[in-house]
Amino acid sequence: MDFDFTEDQHALRDLVRKFVAREMPKDAVAQWDANGTFPSDLLDKMAEIGLMGASIPEEFGGTGGGVVEETIVLEELARHSSTVALAYGLDVSFGAVTIERHGSDSQKQEFLPQIAGGDVHFALSMTEPNGGTDILGAMKTKAVADGDDYVINGAKIWTTGVNIASWLFVVARTERDPAKLSRGLTVFLVPKDTPGISYRKIEKLGSKFLHSYEVSYDNVRVPKSAIVGEEGRGWHAIIDTLNNERIFVAAVCVGLGQGALDDAVQYAGERNAFGKPIGQFQAVQHPLADSLTEIELARLMTYKASWMQDQGQDCSLPASMAKYFASEAAFRTTDRGMRVLAGYGFAMEYNMQRYYRDIRQLIFAPITNEMGRNFIAQVGLGLPKSY
Repeated sequence: MDFDFTEDQHALRDLVRKFVAREMPKDAVAQWDANGTFPSDLLDKMAEIGLMGASIPEEFGGTGGGVVEETIVLEELARHSSTVALAYGLDVSFGAVTIERHGSDSQKQEFLPQIAGGDVHFALSMTEPNGGTDILGAMKTKAVADGDDYVINGAKIWTTGVNIASWLFVVARTERDPAKLSRGLTVFLVPKDTPGISYRKIEKLGSKFLHSYEVSYDNVRVPKSAIVGEEGRGWHAIIDTLNNERIFVAAVCVGLGQGALDDAVQYAGERNAFGKPIGQFQAVQHPLADSLTEIELARLMTYKASWMQDQGQDCSLPASMAKYFASEAAFRTTDRGMRVLAGYGFAMEYNMQRYYRDIRQLIFAPITNEMGRNFIAQVGLGLPKSY
């Protein structure tokens, strides 16, 4: 087994690290977080150096990488800002992966070069107000055929990134089969400014400059060419995208946890008490050692899942395991970091409180860790379905 990156992957990681240090230092990220404003040119700058096309084939303007390359970029971005990493992931996961694997030839020709160039951005509008994880049972948004068009009516919640998106992936029910709820779902790619779409921002604890919204669809008319994949078989495209989504969120958690650990270790080396750095005390060393171990374990599982998806293997189990463990490891790491920094961890001028706030949502989004463990028990252990 070879656990090392290729030469090109090492170069990509170095490129992202230099970009992060230059374009999104932690003091700048803190200002974006305080102002609640996503930097309008940041994704454009990523596109200029090829990051937006890291997992897009060369024939469509990308650099020909895959999910492993996507994971490298996400982890390095998240070491300074999980919010920026999530914004990147919306484009490369929901956008590039969905269109490359399930889009029509015309959709690939239109959108993949634009994604690589940073010209279009995406948000996934799937979660229903009364649904959460129960996507199939709660789906009430409908799309009804009308001539050469479909008319969409319904409401979504927790549609993240509408403030920077130009297109929305909208999941709606085009028919209902009581015997199999996964049938009859269709994915539409809809311009955000289409008449009938309205949205309201949700105030959040974390990720404060990548906003989440309630979105309403009132007689939104779209052409049949807006369908991604096959009519009524959208669940198959969704599942494929969700596997990639879990890998990308796991990568974000690994990066976030590593960033919090970096800050905690730096503080432990600089802060003196009782005549010595606090990092010399076992009470500080041991929790930091726990975090280092857990983040490394999460990293290994995340890259295994990303490698499996690149190989065309079924990665649903390792992707779920990676998301579950990485988010919990990062959660514990930010908590330990707050304890190491003590009062300074509680001060807004330090970044630890931002890591502490931002990780909270990734425990229950995009899938709750409880549901993730249900899936792991069912698929990994062969136990009866519990939901």
